[in-house]
Amino acid sequence: MDPEQTMLAFIADREGSLLQFARDLVATPSPTPPGDERAVVGRIQQELDTLGLGKAQIIALKPERPNLLLRLKGSRPGLTLIFNGHLDTKPHGNLEEWEFAPLNPVIRDGRLHGLGSSDMKSGLAAMVYAAAAVMEVRDSMPGELQLMFTADEEGGSKFGAEFLSVNGHVRGDAALISESAGVHKELEFIALDSRGSFPFRVRVYGDQMHCSLSDEFKAVNASVKAAELLWRFAQEYKRPGVTVNAGVVLQGGVFFGVVPGLAEFGCDVRVPPGWTQQKFRAEIEAWLDGHRRRDAELRAEIVWESWGVLPTQFPRDHPLATSLQKACAKVLPRVPPVTCYPAGTDAPWFIAAGVPTIPAFGPGLLPLAHSPREWVEIPSIFACARIYALTAHRYLSGEQSQHS
Repeated sequence: MDPEQTMLAFIADREGSLLQFARDLVATPSPTPPGDERAVVGRIQQELDTLGLGKAQIIALKPERPNLLLRLKGSRPGLTLIFNGHLDTKPHGNLEEWEFAPLNPVIRDGRLHGLGSSDMKSGLAAMVYAAAAVMEVRDSMPGELQLMFTADEEGGSKFGAEFLSVNGHVRGDAALISESAGVHKELEFIALDSRGSFPFRVRVYGDQMHCSLSDEFKAVNASVKAAELLWRFAQEYKRPGVTVNAGVVLQGGVFFGVVPGLAEFGCDVRVPPGWTQQKFRAEIEAWLDGHRRRDAELRAEIVWESWGVLPTQFPRDHPLATSLQKACAKVLPRVPPVTCYPAGTDAPWFIAAGVPTIPAFGPGLLPLAHSPREWVEIPSIFACARIYALTAHRYLSGEQSQHS
């Protein structure tokens, strides 16, 4: 068999093991917060051992926030491709809303249910098996394939991609992230770009005092002022391609009997490629300045969160994009169209390290992420394993223009 047929046969023979591995990852808790990926890293290392891929390197700013790095070399020097995914999930939230327990990976009607099934433990499993398939044909392939699985993506990446990037651990020619590539259906698109997230809080000050005299002394109620601003921001800030989530967090007041002297609300605004933090911050500060001029009682300020995500763009003619599209053509009924990923990923940190990065192509549906209905279509896991293997071999071998 030629290398591609060898890889595809390898994955076909191990679909049961791949699915069980994905189930085990779902059953292994790794929520952020509080943040502890040690158990899931341990389970991944077990699978690497079973597949004969060797011992991964653990790189960590804190012991409980490990990042996993495995370097798999081809037969001779060449390009380096990074397969990336994050190890953590969001917390499960209200257990009463889950049909199945979040850490109980139930299979029903061709779907794998459970916390992290869509975001993004099935993607991690597919990348591990794709890497094993690639190593079956390493004699025909130059370069190096890296598995770089990161901590803390759901908490801002301080212990994960940011730490790795800033400290020189991210080195390669291109990267692919296995974030879910579907909104309405699985494997719906290839996301070569991604939107950014610019979070901030509006902090409002009032006159804290005894409630019984608030009318006589005309006390300013910080919670009321904050509520007015929250409503106005949701109504007034409209921009093409921008998604505004106003009031994602709310806080204010002390207790009954006390006029609130401090209140604040947080906003999570998603922006398309082309936007900069400087441009966005100038617009928000100008918006608040306008309301302060119109309301002499308004005392408010913008507090910028430190963990914003920049929007990204990937070159349309890059060999990795071509390799991925050719691989999709071989595995899927049609090649998914190229689009911009609605959410943010770890791609900006890889790009900051000089590595062009495709921010999202993986199994699952983005609307199911962070929800109590999370599941993934099992055929998508198998399809992605095949696509990843073909993509890696074609890109590293310089064959992206062949094998249509």
